[in-house]
This record gives sequence, C-alpha cells and structure tokens, in this order.
Amino acid sequence: MKKTFKSLLSIFLAVFMVASLMAIPSSAAAKLSKTSVTVTKGYQTTLTVSGASSVTWSTGDKSIATVSKGKVVGKAPGTTYVYAKTGSTTLKCKVTVVAAKITANTSDVELDSVGDSQIVTLTVKGSHSGLTIGTTNKNVASASWVKPVEWDGNKIKARITAKGKGTARIKVYLKKYPSTCYKYIDVSVGDSLYEEDDPDVSDSNMNIVALSQKVDVNANGTATIQVYSSDLKNMNYSVNNTRIATVTAGNTSGNYRNYTVKGISSGTTTVRFYDKNNTKKYVDVTINVNSDLKYYELYPTRPTTTLVSTDKILTFSANNYTTYYMIVPANYDPAQANTAAAQKLNRYSYYEVYTVMPGRLSSNDTYKDFYHTNYTYNYGVRYVLLPANYDKVRLNTAIAKYNNSFEYYTIYNERPAVNQNAWDDIRSWNVIDASTGKTVTRYMLIPYNFDQDRIDKIIADDKGSSNVYNYYSIYSTYPNIDSSKDNVVYYTKAGSPRYMVVPKTGVDVLKRNEAIKNDTGVYEPYIMYETQPTADTAKGQYILTSQYGSKYIYVLCTYERNSTAHQQAWANIASAAPIGN
Repeated sequence: MKKTFKSLLSIFLAVFMVASLMAIPSSAAAKLSKTSVTVTKGYQTTLTVSGASSVTWSTGDKSIATVSKGKVVGKAPGTTYVYAKTGSTTLKCKVTVVAAKITANTSDVELDSVGDSQIVTLTVKGSHSGLTIGTTNKNVASASWVKPVEWDGNKIKARITAKGKGTARIKVYLKKYPSTCYKYIDVSVGDSLYEEDDPDVSDSNMNIVALSQKVDVNANGTATIQVYSSDLKNMNYSVNNTRIATVTAGNTSGNYRNYTVKGISSGTTTVRFYDKNNTKKYVDVTINVNSDLKYYELYPTRPTTTLVSTDKILTFSANNYTTYYMIVPANYDPAQANTAAAQKLNRYSYYEVYTVMPGRLSSNDTYKDFYHTNYTYNYGVRYVLLPANYDKVRLNTAIAKYNNSFEYYTIYNERPAVNQNAWDDIRSWNVIDASTGKTVTRYMLIPYNFDQDRIDKIIADDKGSSNVYNYYSIYSTYPNIDSSKDNVVYYTKAGSPRYMVVPKTGVDVLKRNEAIKNDTGVYEPYIMYETQPTADTAKGQYILTSQYGSKYIYVLCTYERNSTAHQQAWANIASAAPIGN
C-alpha cells in the first residue's frame, strides 16, 4: 500500500512539474512598435519596445529628430533613423520629419452666386513661414486672408469669394515645401435664381465637384474617381474617347458617387460629369492611360499601380520643384535609379551614387569612382559627384550605404546600420561644423578587440580636420578655422606643437587655461585658472585669489611683487581680462 501511494505521489509531482513548466511563457523577442513614422516639425510621437526590460535610445541625426525614452521630436525636415538597443539587439525606425501639416475645417465650399463668400479656418502645425493661398481659376473663386491677418495659435482664417459659375480649387501651401505641405479646398459656384420645385426650369443650382482633376491608369488596369453632386439623380457623365478608357458608375455614399475607370489603350482622354437639366454645368476629369509601365522611367504623375505588388515608387524633384515618379523593383539599384532620373532631368546631385560619370554642377567639381561590393546590383564602377571642398565623412557614408557595408575605424555621418558581428560596437561624438556652426554627430564602427589609442587619434583628428572642430579641444595638427570668427591658440607639450580653437570674441579665458593645464599638467605663473594651483614656497611662489561672479580665480605668482608681470596680474585678475597665451 505504501509503495502504491509513493508511486501515485511521484506521478502526481511529475505531472505537476511538467504543467508548471508549460505555463511559464518564453520571453518574447524584442519588437519596436513602429518601423517608420512621420512627424511634423516641432511635434512628437512615441515609440515603444515590447519584450525588453532595458532599452537605450539614440538617433542617427539629432538635427532632424531627437529621441528620449522613446519620445521622438521632429527638429527639421528630413529623414533619419531612431535606434532602440536592448542587449545585443538593435532595432530601428525610419523617421521622416515634414516642415508642416495643414488642415482645414472644410475641404469643400459651395457658393450660390457671384459675390457670396465663406470663411475657412486653417490649422498649420510646424511652421507658419511662407504660408501662401491661391486659386486655380480666378474667374470662379478668389481666396485671401481675413484682415487683419492674425494667427490664433496655429489657426488662421481665409475668405473664399465667388467670382463666377463653375468650379475651382484653392491651394494653401508653404512656399519652401509646395509639394509636401499643402491643403486643397474645392469650390463650386452655382446659380440659386430659380424655384427648386419648378420642373420646367432650364437651369439648376446643382453643385458638381470631382475630388480628382486627373487620374492615371494602366492599360487593362482600373482606377477610381469620386464625384460630389448636390443632386446625384440628375447628374450624368460621358467619356470623350472610349477607345482609350471607359467609365462605369459605382456605389454612392451620401452625395458622393464612385466611378470606375478602366484603361483600354495608351493615350489621354476626358470624362465629363454634367447636369442633365443644364449641360453647361459640368466638371471634366483628365484620364491618362499608360500602355506599359517600365522600371526606371520617370512619370509626371504618380502611377496608381506597379508592375508587381512588391515594387516601390520613388520621387524625384526638378529645379522648378516639379515632382516626378519612378517605379523600381524591390531590390532596385539606387545608382541606376539616380542615373536614369539625372539623365531625364539633366541634373546630377552631390554625394549621390551613379552608374555613369556624372555631369558637373560647377567647374571645380570632382568625383570619386569605386567598385561596389554589394552583389545585389550589377557589377561595375560607380561614381559620386563631389564639390571642390567635399566632406570626406559624407562621402564615406554615401559609399557605405550603397554597399550596405560599413568599415571599422571609418567615420560616418549616419549611424552604421549593419554590424559585421554581434560583438561590434559603435562610437559617436559631436563636432561643430564650421560651415554652418551647427553641432553634428559622427559615428564609427569598431570591432570587439578594438584599439583604443587608434580610436582616440581618429576622433581627435576628426575634431581638428578640415571642416569641423570643437572649441577648447586640443589638436596635434593645425585646424583649418574660419578666421572671421575663430582664433587658434598655440603651445607645446613635451616639445610637440599643440593647437586649440577659441572664438575670436567672447572667449572663456578660464576654460581655455584649464584645458591647456589639463593637457600639459602644468600651472603657468601669472595665468588665471578655475582650480587652485599648489604653490611651491621653496621657489618663492604664492597664490593670488579673487572672486569673479560665482567663481574664484587663482593666479600662481612669485615674490617679484614689483615686477611688471606681477602688477599686470593684479590688474587683469581684477577685471577678469585674459592673461598670457
């Protein structure tokens, strides 16, 4: 009996342990809440990481976006990456910062007759500079800011006034970003001088607004046009050339009806939506039919379909800010796309990779050629167009991103996206770009068994290189400064030359002297310091002390009390003027 009880107890415990183990969930892999976000300049969004207890956040370009505890803040228009590192895993999210976002309290304005007007309230987040309003048809409607022109926080009012029968589109946009920061308001102007219940009238006040003025469709493909009408049952439509495209009426929602456009053959035609009782009241929509879409071709309007579902659509801008579109396969070659666009638009760009030698923008331009190592693309030489005094770090980054391969001990202006193994690390530091005065971040990929001396030298040389430097930092080579606003302080350490960049005006004397002392390990006499030197009384040394604001200033002196240097030290310490070099 005892043996039977023990056996039953052993079986029970075994089953209980297995059940307990099954109930314990395995730790989930770390996952970022989003892989791509769009943020308006000056506004924020929040990212989270699931499956991780500790996360370190960083951003590829702090001038475009910053991140703290997952909170991403848009700083300037552009694209960068935010990184979330947990353990040996680094997750990334593409961040696109747009200059502004424009919304309105209405997207459709209906005015009965000439002279009627309506006020629209617009909300502009991110930037108010260069906000512009215009109309596509001044004979139908005009638009202007309500005077006096005043902002109520992010809100501003515009007045839309009827000028004649028909339809028009009002566009509100930022001058610097007309293709990315805009809002359309569709306006229709009718004639209300009639009795609605009189079936014999020849005119009506039907309002017709097409939400698209043109549509692109492939041969044998379809697209949708949505049309608003205040009287759908009396609205009809016709296609100018049915050999190019056909249109079929579809479902309705309120006063909106969807129409399906089918491409038949290559060409351009129009579909007219009109009032059955007054054929003079109509709206035309242009239909462009593409016979066969091709990769690496530029299109003036965004294609509504692609060759296969995994294709991508790229955008390119001409000098007049006109946007063109290009269909490329999922694993496309950026150099081939850049080259096709540059040849069509007759313009190359700096720091872009091309498959042919690029045309110059200036007579002093140069180029860099290299054999790429990304075998996803066709093998061959690639070219990068560069200005005369080009940024070598930016060139390094362009080539590394193209090759999808970052090298050890090489400086980049974007965080390396690919590590060669799990033990690699990334070092970053800030420098001041002398051409803009802005702080920029540099990155370097380093191996597990890194050489610290080599890293220190690379970073020091970068800070004192041709176009970047930090104030009050020490360099072993002479930095190329902007002499209109900066000076170079020269001294020696163990017989070797040393250099420091300081502003020409407003130099922090104490910070300068402290940096030199920390580098050489020596307090010089008659020089002001923030920290107190140790006086050697055997050499006749003593300390002069004076309070300057919230700081104490110290000067190491000797007993030559009547010397010129001693008297000058007293005068300078009293006025906190620079002493020595």
